[in-house]
Amino acid sequence: MGVRGLQTFLKENRQSLCRSLVLGPEEANTRPVLPLVVDAWGIIYQLYLDALPWASGGEYRQFYRLVRRLVREWRAVGIEPVFVFDGASPPEKHITLLGRMQQGVETARLFYTTRPESRSSPSGQRGQSLLPPFTSQAFGTALASLGVETHYVPRGEADGECVVLAASIGGYILGKDTDFLILGSGAETKGYIPLDIVEWVEPAPSAESNGSGFTTVSGGKKARARFASRLLPRSPGATLILPTFTSAALARRLRLPINMLPLLASLVGNDYSAGMAAAGAGKVSDRIDRIARTLRETHARPRSHTADTAYELVARVVRKLHTGAHVDARGLAETVEAIVNATIQYVLPGPVCCEVYPFCGELDDRCAAQVSRVATPVEGESPKTGAAQAYAAAQKRGHLNLVTHAWLHPDRVYLWGVLENPSGPSARAGGIPTAARCAAYTIVDAALGMRWPAVSETELDAAKQDSEAAELLGELSIKSPDEGNEGDQGDAQDNEAEAAVAEEAEAAAAPRRVVTEYLRQGSSTRVGARELELPSPQDDGPLCLAPLDKRLAVYRDALGASPATSALPTPLQPVACALRMCVLSAAESDPAGLAGRWRRTELEAIARAAIGCMQGWGKDEDEDDGVSVKSSADGSAVDDNYPVLTNRNAELVSQFQAALLDTLMLAQALLLTPVQGGGGRRWATDTPHAARVCLGLGIALGAGWR
Repeated sequence: MGVRGLQTFLKENRQSLCRSLVLGPEEANTRPVLPLVVDAWGIIYQLYLDALPWASGGEYRQFYRLVRRLVREWRAVGIEPVFVFDGASPPEKHITLLGRMQQGVETARLFYTTRPESRSSPSGQRGQSLLPPFTSQAFGTALASLGVETHYVPRGEADGECVVLAASIGGYILGKDTDFLILGSGAETKGYIPLDIVEWVEPAPSAESNGSGFTTVSGGKKARARFASRLLPRSPGATLILPTFTSAALARRLRLPINMLPLLASLVGNDYSAGMAAAGAGKVSDRIDRIARTLRETHARPRSHTADTAYELVARVVRKLHTGAHVDARGLAETVEAIVNATIQYVLPGPVCCEVYPFCGELDDRCAAQVSRVATPVEGESPKTGAAQAYAAAQKRGHLNLVTHAWLHPDRVYLWGVLENPSGPSARAGGIPTAARCAAYTIVDAALGMRWPAVSETELDAAKQDSEAAELLGELSIKSPDEGNEGDQGDAQDNEAEAAVAEEAEAAAAPRRVVTEYLRQGSSTRVGARELELPSPQDDGPLCLAPLDKRLAVYRDALGASPATSALPTPLQPVACALRMCVLSAAESDPAGLAGRWRRTELEAIARAAIGCMQGWGKDEDEDDGVSVKSSADGSAVDDNYPVLTNRNAELVSQFQAALLDTLMLAQALLLTPVQGGGGRRWATDTPHAARVCLGLGIALGAGWR
């Protein structure tokens, strides 16, 4: 992620570019609090994959404790973090996201073709990995329990929002993406801190007397022992070292104007541009230096006979960096256009985000959407002010992550896969889970109006031509001579024909109410698209504002739950609905009843795991957030009760995870949040791992399970 090779360049030139902040617990009470804007997903990936096994279904309670401990360790040295989460991915990253989804399928294929004993060990889970699906929910819950400030970006990556926020509060930026350093050229931030070179310095060991009057001490530099950049210290009282880099220092090192850094990043290559591959010979640092030198020389020597535009500057730099004997004019133009478009991505977001209300999450007076919400592309639909405000409140708490993308971009909804066997049917492609998601889309569409893509000019022209042809045929139609009162009947027929043509034209101009989902297709490893056509919304009022009992009834009905489900405690109803979805989906994909159907003992194991997790989650906030996992010699997490990951158990837990994702999307659409008792976030997050333990070891979990 970020600018290609820039992370290596920073490490190689660390001595000249870096300035380190040393934060110890002793001075924390005597200096001002240090604001730190954190890229949330960078922390989620590194903290989880460094400390916990990813193939277990999700060790969310342990992750929850690790997050709480991380925040407390930061606060102990005087840091107050602010976490910013990414929003719906921009259309420019569509191909990149499909590639990542395909890579996830390949990771699952590799998992299921590896021996169970090998893949169950900590060393067997290194390399390619799949982050468990409810990790962000556990992360957000931990932050909320400590009152940490969070921001959920509605659309696009959080990079620009992090820079703007850091500039406004006078803070630093912590993340893994080197784009932060480039974006910092457009704002006055204190600096960028690469996540992977942050380190803790352990306190010096206390002096011990050997009983003979001598005291054992350590001298000089050996008084403190440094270890690899782990996010958590190994012992209390550690000092945090934060290496910081600034855009101004990078520009001075490359001898470029600071406003040239975005163009340099696009020429080198980033998430939106392949850059100049022809300039890639040699070391990474040499490549960046060469491109910077070419850009510097070209900018310093403008052509005298013409006024240099930005496009002309890029074209001249690309020509100089091109090492081939022949320059293809068409290829050159495409490269220049791609680099210009990639450079535009570094424009910082403006202060107004209300065009995506309510998913901007703003609730204060400065949000212009509170007074007049921007109309959706679907004309004739009146704004549902109450529904918009309710969704905005849920977005501000991070409870709409599964429906935000669908509302903003219904033409490309990415259904990220779970650790399912690619040789079997896709757990999220069956009829029952599809119906659940379709119900969620319909509820959001009725409350807010989906942002359907506008009809293209080509489609409008084709519809217009069809209407004109139909009108012409209507005028040339031959009427029977023996009809009475031909004039009146002819006028009536003309009026009917004109009305029909007008209706057809209006229907053609209206956007298609179709959600396009991207997911694994059938029993193959290919990720493809499929369309879901939504019914027209009913004018019954937004369901998200209905009383809780009615919303729960709609939730159960959409999932086809039996009437007996309503008698269960509210937090257990999603368990019953998800298990029912698993059983029926397995029967749908395996009509012959061979090896794919669920057994009674398997259902009981997962139900017991869910109840046990509910009992355990309620006690976590009252406990000390110490290290909840044992550490092996190589620093990886070890669990004494960790089961062997057999194919059958892994497949069952993955099916259950997929069902939880689809039921959670429906719960979010109905605003059945954990606060209101309908989302069941806490039990849902840890049930997959506990279920795998039950299935693998035969443990009967009861109310006292910890």
